Amino acid sequence: MKYRIVYVTIALFVTAGTFAQNRSQFSGSITSINHFYIKDMAINFAAPLNPYATNTITKLQYSYSGFSAGLQFEAYLPPVSGFPYQLEGNKITGRYFRYAKNTLDFTIGSFYEQFGSGLIYRSYENRDLGINSATDGLKVIFRPLPYMRVTALYGMQRRFLEYTKNYIRGIDTDILIDKIFGSNAFVRVGAGFISRYDKYTGSQEGIPENVNAISIRASVNLTNTEISAEYANKSGDPSLLNQFTISTGESLLINGNYSRSRFGLFFLARFLKNMSFSGDREFNDIYNSVNYLPANTRQHSYMLANIYPYSTRTENEFSFQGEVSYTFKKGSALGGKYGTGARINFSHARDLSQNPGSSSTTLISTGENLYFQDLNIEISRKMSENFKWILTYINLQYNKTLIEAPVYDFIKSNTIIADLHFRFSDKFSLRTEIQQLFTKQDEGNWSAILAEVGVAPHLSFYVSEMISSNRDLYGSNRGPRGGYYNVGAGYKTNRMRFALGFGRQREGLLCSGGICQRVPSYKGFNLRLDVNF
Repeated sequence: MKYRIVYVTIALFVTAGTFAQNRSQFSGSITSINHFYIKDMAINFAAPLNPYATNTITKLQYSYSGFSAGLQFEAYLPPVSGFPYQLEGNKITGRYFRYAKNTLDFTIGSFYEQFGSGLIYRSYENRDLGINSATDGLKVIFRPLPYMRVTALYGMQRRFLEYTKNYIRGIDTDILIDKIFGSNAFVRVGAGFISRYDKYTGSQEGIPENVNAISIRASVNLTNTEISAEYANKSGDPSLLNQFTISTGESLLINGNYSRSRFGLFFLARFLKNMSFSGDREFNDIYNSVNYLPANTRQHSYMLANIYPYSTRTENEFSFQGEVSYTFKKGSALGGKYGTGARINFSHARDLSQNPGSSSTTLISTGENLYFQDLNIEISRKMSENFKWILTYINLQYNKTLIEAPVYDFIKSNTIIADLHFRFSDKFSLRTEIQQLFTKQDEGNWSAILAEVGVAPHLSFYVSEMISSNRDLYGSNRGPRGGYYNVGAGYKTNRMRFALGFGRQREGLLCSGGICQRVPSYKGFNLRLDVNF
């Protein structure tokens, strides 16, 4: 099987050379993630009988004039830790032919698309989580007028390596009103419709095979301000998630931003009521969604800030996120020689209020149960040409009782992070992170440190450690001896990146783009290769 992958890869490169000789535009990429596992009972990890796992994705694209075509080959032999076992295997998972010229753009094969903000439909790929919800069929984009775009599609949705027999049908329209009236404001309105067909063969009566969803949206963009809103409604959708009850769904999203000079403001409010929209009613996971509802929270990049990430509660949630940023003027007392940046971000998620005497909820409302809250303050300052720092404080509340299981605590934590950047010369640089999380609940306090050394223009090295710093009654750490350590190195050029690491992975939620998946702990070597051509 592994030799077969090698042969396919060689054939793809030969094809690339042929296209190049014909002076056609050809591009592609190869991403290969490989793990070699080592037993470590300190983190309750027993290495599998086959200690090697790999995810390899090869993508090829060719275009000439208004025509383009592409294919994607994927191999999971088996998939690396944290990815679903259903991905195991290898095959060509996507191929398409596209023609785009003047007012017409049509695609036959697998494609990605989004209606509005994704409340009713989005097909996309997230390789960090193993998500690929491409639609396989026909998509047509028609621009009958300079200010109008109409998108129609029909096809089957991908789940893991296969395409289901359930059909997605939809149409979406965007109109740019400023083009009509010639105003200074950019006004855009749109509407979308999506229908999912899922044949039902069970014994329960009243299960609809077609579930429909519609959305309407509008946005206004002035010189410094943008405000937009979208409302979505979904017909009765009995599924595994709602225990096959026929409940309609609704959603309202309002967001805006304002920027001027050194000041910025952003907010997003969202109400969700029964808005889980599955491609197959029998499944309830992140690999089965027709729509896209990421967490309305700040996406942190630091280790300890991601111990308690939040994932959207699609059936019953109000969420709000707001952010204010300001850059103090250079030369002022607070700005210093190079200027100082400050950012305050606040996110809050809770349930909707329940109607008296009923189990139903009101869409535009807030309930009594808090799911998640994150207040973070970030200050950044450049002290000299060779040194700058970022200080972050995070106050977090996480209702692990409701979100994960009743056996857990309601968690309140405070985290302090210092991110320091040093540049010793044009060739050598150092970045360090010093992190501390304080909490009396769950696993207690955590400490983390990271150091990255850059050797321009190609090399980098890193070492990190995350360890429980809370002592129990016997004076020992709650976490595993030695903590969760990682070391590694990377090499990159304009077209290639190679990274090799070794260490431990902590069990928990892995989030990317606001979507989360629980991953197990493991120990071992990891190697990643990214090639673009």
